[in-house]
Amino acid sequence: MHSTQRLILPDLDWEADLAAQLAEFGTPFELRTLQKMGLRWSFHLAEFCLGWIWRQWLKGTSDEVIANQVRPFVERGLQMRRECRDYEKLPHHDLLLLHCALLGSDAQQVGIVAEAMADSAGDKGQKPFDVGGLYAVAVGEQYAAAWCGMLKHTILGNETKAREEYELIWKLRRDLEFTAAPKALATAWFKKDWKAFVNQLQKDFDKLWIRARKHAWSVKSESPTEVVVTTRGYRIGHMWCWSHCGLALLASRQGVVVATDPLWFPSHALPNRLFPT
Repeated sequence: MHSTQRLILPDLDWEADLAAQLAEFGTPFELRTLQKMGLRWSFHLAEFCLGWIWRQWLKGTSDEVIANQVRPFVERGLQMRRECRDYEKLPHHDLLLLHCALLGSDAQQVGIVAEAMADSAGDKGQKPFDVGGLYAVAVGEQYAAAWCGMLKHTILGNETKAREEYELIWKLRRDLEFTAAPKALATAWFKKDWKAFVNQLQKDFDKLWIRARKHAWSVKSESPTEVVVTTRGYRIGHMWCWSHCGLALLASRQGVVVATDPLWFPSHALPNRLFPT
């Protein structure tokens, strides 16, 4: 998107309201449902919450309003995690729940989630699979768990464990519908090569625009002065750059001036007022 173009999002209010409904904000979970389904549905709730945060950024909603929804959502997610006996989708849920806190809550809650989440060693008496598992339900489990481990131990200050998890990520295969940041971006972030990180972040935003223009349901029309876009139909787990945004916000917390984008990572998300120095 060129600097001379104005971003038009005609469906934004509707999309934001739908995401809020699907995230089930303010709705207590049912223990019976949790015992039956585990975190399979809760994982999708976290996806919808991330989609809601993205649209609130695009709307220019204040940090306080966003956090007032996200904090109790994350608390509910942690409670469901404690009550759930099943490991299925736990790494995916952990990673997305952490990003809900990173993108929409505060540093204290980020630390609480990091303490609670598991790494590639597993949890609840089980270990993650790389691929396969019974009926292929565990596809990408270890990939998600290693990402959890890298972020968990980085946030908590254990550099040795963080490096072990970081190196494991790139040996694993992922679920095609669950995509964290690519290796080039994650490596620059992990090594704190901030110049490379910012450059790669911008490259990835440009790639997302190229992909969006190929789909008529995303970029509806474009002229030299404006771009009309809908976020309707975006599957957050693999179609929006939630992981890029999480890494960028963590970098911003360290004083890095990161790249933004009017659609993918609007400047309204920065400076990261939720993480004061």
